[in-house]
Amino acid sequence: MDLLEILRVDYPGVSEASARALQDVAVPVTVKKMDYLVEQGKRSNHIYFITGGLFRGTALYNGQEDTLLFGIAGDPFASVHSLVNGEPAQFSMQALEDSSALAVTFSDFRRLIDERPDLMRWWSTVLLLQVYCLERRYVWIGTCDATQRYKTMLKIRSSIINRIPLKYVAQYLNVTPETLSRIRAKIAKE
Repeated sequence: MDLLEILRVDYPGVSEASARALQDVAVPVTVKKMDYLVEQGKRSNHIYFITGGLFRGTALYNGQEDTLLFGIAGDPFASVHSLVNGEPAQFSMQALEDSSALAVTFSDFRRLIDERPDLMRWWSTVLLLQVYCLERRYVWIGTCDATQRYKTMLKIRSSIINRIPLKYVAQYLNVTPETLSRIRAKIAKE
């Protein structure tokens, strides 16, 4: 995906000129399978626009690994803690396959959203969508049983679910790998 396509996924009103201005300051990065784009505990200095591959947002808390999200081509990503306060990232973005992204420094990104109202509208839309997804996941984990969560994931992320190792799907769904295997077998029989 090119940058204009990525920007227009969430806000079709981004102009070609604004996309070019962002492209002019973007640096292509490649991330090998199992390497990190952003690492928990380290400060990040970039917003990333995923152009290919598959990432997972992962965090280690009290010795327990958790999978929080998945990122695919078309998704933007930034450590909010690093962007807002220059703090270390609270979770990592790990490539689940060889992947690629465009990196834009926070300073260039801030300058461009200040200069270009369509980029600011894009950014506002992305932030609202991210809060919506976070809220939906919080309610989903708290109110749905494991089978409902898996069926919802199949519906929302059907294009990538077979590319994700089952242990990460289980972490994301907040179930054990054994429970996930039973759920998958049950659904296959339906």
